[in-house]
Formats: sequence, structure tokens, C-alpha cells
Amino acid sequence: MSGVILVGVDGSKGSDDALRWALREARLRECSITALLAWGGDGLQREVYRRALQTGPTDHTDLETAASNALDQAIGRVGLSGAEVTRLVVDASPVAALGNSSAGAEMVVVGSHGHGPIHRAVAGSVAQGVVNHARIPVVVVRGTTEEHPTPRPVVVGVDGSGNSVGALRWAAEAAALRRASLRVVHALGHTEVLYPELLLAGQSSLLRRAEEALEEIVAKGLAGAGGIIVDTVVTPEAPSPVLLREAEDAQLLVVGHRGRGGFTELLLGSVSHQSILHARCPVTVVPSEGRVVAAT
Repeated sequence: MSGVILVGVDGSKGSDDALRWALREARLRECSITALLAWGGDGLQREVYRRALQTGPTDHTDLETAASNALDQAIGRVGLSGAEVTRLVVDASPVAALGNSSAGAEMVVVGSHGHGPIHRAVAGSVAQGVVNHARIPVVVVRGTTEEHPTPRPVVVGVDGSGNSVGALRWAAEAAALRRASLRVVHALGHTEVLYPELLLAGQSSLLRRAEEALEEIVAKGLAGAGGIIVDTVVTPEAPSPVLLREAEDAQLLVVGHRGRGGFTELLLGSVSHQSILHARCPVTVVPSEGRVVAAT
């Protein structure tokens, strides 16, 4: 395989974690890395301001030089040896810069915490903005990212839509690269009803049909993907809490950006947003057909 992994950098610990994660992924996929620091617009970094102001009054060139130095230092801290790295300093907001620079990349990788007013306005706003607009996989790196002696599972949420099949295929590839098992989760939705006895009476049949549907989804999504250990989870619970629970011991959580049923509302307050905010591992968000997004 060959390609490019685009990483958003802002000098924060979160973006350093994203760079480290991207380096490991680049080695697995035999990819190069493009490290991008966006310093203009509402994404101007505090570190860029601080560096530039040390020399007195600033102009555009001073700010661009400070941004370039901040990017060099971030790369130096992480030590991206073992991968080809391209530096990119862009005078634009982070979401716009990452979107405009993502053509031809395999995925976009961002940290879960960063600097700047765009991040402070809404927790995870840069990550969510990239997820909402990118046309390739976007990974939000958060939680536990350390490598373990025994590969932890890759967890993916599916609902039967074409988009969730795409997420399943992406997750299967990630599991194969890591020589890890794949945990496929099908959450049907909320269990809170006015007459719970009616739910219990029909739950056995409902779950049986869901298990049969999941078998078809897995067969379709994993066609030709041999050698992966797969276990499935079918539950009547709501998707977000189930996925967060099942991913507690995972190295990667994969969700779709839009689907149907329990995964319909994949926007703010949705499964992808809740995963980005609360998962204990990196999150990959796979968009609808023709788009792919990843998060850690």
C-alpha cells in the first residue's frame, strides 16, 4: 500500500499524540505523512502569537515564520523517524485547511484537544468540523494510544446501511493490519418504553432477527477478508453507550457518519460526536458513500 496520512498540528499535547498515532499507522500502511499547521483565521494558535510577539510588532511574514517554527518543534518532539514527512503551513482556519489539503490522502488525523478559540468554543469542534466536511477518513486521536504486547480489538458499529458496511470494511482492514480481532456491534435503539412487558415479550424474536441481519451484514462487509477473528454483539440498547462500553478495551473504535435506525443522528449529540468526546481510544468516523472519516 502507499498513500498519505494528513495530520493536523497545533503544538498541543493532543496534536503530538495525533502525530505519534499517525506515525504508527504510516508504518502499518507504508504511507507518508503530511503534517499541517493552520495558523490563519480563527485558528491562529496561541503558540504562534507568543513566538511572533517575542520580537516586537508582527506582520504576516512574522506570523508565518512563527507558525513554521512551531510545526518544526512539534515534529521534533515526536521524532517522526521511519516515515517520509512533508511539512505544510497554511494561512487558514484548521477545518478549512485540512479539508482543502486532504485531496489524495488516505485519512485525516487530528487530536481531541487543541489550542485556539475555535477549539475553546465547543469541545472537539475542530475534530467535529473535519468529520462533518471531510471526504476521506478522519481519525480523532484520544484516550489510550499506547501499543500493547497483545493486540487489543478493533470495535465497529453497524446498522445494516450501506454506510455501515463501509465502516465495517474499513474496520476489518484496520484489524488485519494490526493482527487484531474485530468486534462488530449492532445496537437496536432505546429500551425505554411505556410498557416494558411488551418489549420483553417480543425481545427474543427481535434479537433473533437482528442477529440474522448482522450475520448477513458481516458476510457482505467481510467478503474476501480472511484470517480475522470476529465476534459480534447484538443488543436492544442505544448505540452510543453500548459502543463506548464495548470500546473500553479497544485500540480503535470505528463508526459511520450517517446510517439508519440507531445510527441515524450522526451529527452533534450523535454517535460520532459522543464517541469523539468520550471514547477511551482513537475514533474513526467513516462517512456516507464517497466520503470516509476517521477519529482516535
